[in-house]
Amino acid sequence: MKLTRLTLRGFTVFSDAAFDFAPGVNVLIGENGTGKSHVLKLAYALTEAARRFAAGEGLDGGAEPKLDDLVRGMLMGVFQPDSLDSFANSPGQADVSLEWEEARVEVTLTGAALTSKATGDLSRIGRPLFIPPREVLSIFPGFVEAWLHRESAFDRTYFDLCVALGLKPLRSRGPAALLDPIEQELGGKVFMRDGRFYLNYPGDDMEVAMVAEGDRKLAMIAYLLINGSLSENAYLLWDEPEANLNPKRARLTSDTAVGLAHAGAQVFIATHDYALTSELSLQVDTRMLRPGEAAFFGLRRDEYEVLVERGERLAELQHNAILDAIASLHEREQQALFAPGETPR
Repeated sequence: MKLTRLTLRGFTVFSDAAFDFAPGVNVLIGENGTGKSHVLKLAYALTEAARRFAAGEGLDGGAEPKLDDLVRGMLMGVFQPDSLDSFANSPGQADVSLEWEEARVEVTLTGAALTSKATGDLSRIGRPLFIPPREVLSIFPGFVEAWLHRESAFDRTYFDLCVALGLKPLRSRGPAALLDPIEQELGGKVFMRDGRFYLNYPGDDMEVAMVAEGDRKLAMIAYLLINGSLSENAYLLWDEPEANLNPKRARLTSDTAVGLAHAGAQVFIATHDYALTSELSLQVDTRMLRPGEAAFFGLRRDEYEVLVERGERLAELQHNAILDAIASLHEREQQALFAPGETPR
């Protein structure tokens, strides 16, 4: 069941905003501080809370959960604020609504108080997976136990991701069409032995801590495919996938996102990267993503709030922070080239 709409009123940087999601790939672009990660984290927190409520799963082994408790626990664990009243962007209340095709969760935050309401068939909500900008394979050993029993600077998305990585491989090793290009780029296969990750290169195994960080990120995606965590009906919320990746891998990242969407997953990406957004836009222009299957969201700060615009193609956005930065750089390069000795504006 696909996510269809997120509505925010008075929540963090958003005074009044709505995101109408596409069923395949959704791309969020904007300057720092415009709330891209907040959108992904909020969608993750509420989806996981709703999924657990429908399944009767509490957080961290608890049973017979209440929706309010699950929503509160996920919001506090994912965002790690001092208290719930940090979510409202001014004194008063924040209202959030997350909708799927046949279900809806509404949350109201008033100071430190929280109330929530769910309607529709929550049992059809799939499992969300949040992937942060940094890789996790190198910190995986012992992470779950340490996070459960000690204070941690890592938010709950890291814990949940490590739980997902801890699952055993599928007998089929996952979808070859998605996995093979990643393993070919890596030059080896990722595997787990005694609670640690390794890459199997021809003739040798290398512990993942000795592998380049960009390769660790790819290996992490590969293993999530191998153990079925990235599968149909999943929601992938991918924050800055380009971090520590060579720009030439933008095409592989884009192809992976599109392949997951075609396999039945719904993908949400927050990015600052020109190459990645261009590759994803090309997927639409070449009809690898069909009309209506993708959405691009441009976030920008007005004087008092963050504004959101939507397009089915990247070129439809009137405000594109990535292109604005590149245009500014090009203009200053031209000034330096044709007016040597002058300071570019």
